[in-house]
Amino acid sequence: MQGLPAVLLVAGLAAAVLGLPLGLYALLTRDQRRTTREIRLAAAGRGWRYRQRRWQGNPTAFRIDGQTQGGLPWVLTSGSSGGYDRGWSNVLSLRFPTLGGEADFSVEPRDLPQPAILKDATGFEREAREFPSDLPDFDAAYKVLASPGRISRPPVDDGLAARMVHWPPEAIAPHSILAWRGPFSMHLQFRLPAPPNWTTVANAVEIGEALAGRVPAANPIRK
Repeated sequence: MQGLPAVLLVAGLAAAVLGLPLGLYALLTRDQRRTTREIRLAAAGRGWRYRQRRWQGNPTAFRIDGQTQGGLPWVLTSGSSGGYDRGWSNVLSLRFPTLGGEADFSVEPRDLPQPAILKDATGFEREAREFPSDLPDFDAAYKVLASPGRISRPPVDDGLAARMVHWPPEAIAPHSILAWRGPFSMHLQFRLPAPPNWTTVANAVEIGEALAGRVPAANPIRK
């Protein structure tokens, strides 16, 4: 019985030492956990499959598998950009696997050098021309390139352009957006200044689905 007070003292000190940082962590991540739960429940409510990407070591990283009303499958992932980019720290990536094929369009910020995603698409670079959306705010910030032999109408019209530059006030508006057709998927990349909330996720998917509905079926890669 004489050793009991010492044991209790050690246990009390351990609880104090461990409890303070754990309690502080719980307090600091409360909003993050609430946002993650909201995304998970809202995604499930739409019949989408939500999974955390625990291997990244980032508690805000996740993957959602879903499909359009027409049955077109897509995959949405969220994760850190690596922290080396000014103005954005998170990337929300949306891809449509069945729309992959020969490069025939891209949406790029005007102040961005030629993206590495298109560096090998030499045929596309030679023949692509700009398709303005006719929305001044969008056309001042982005250029939409497309192959005239493959695409006859602007991939981004004024309605879709407005959705890409004017986000709901409760969303995490992107620093910039990229979109392109790659060999294995059609891609959209939303570069965010913070981890997304549900409004951001839902808006990104709606933009991606609208763009997918405006581009033609993919051409196979020419060998």
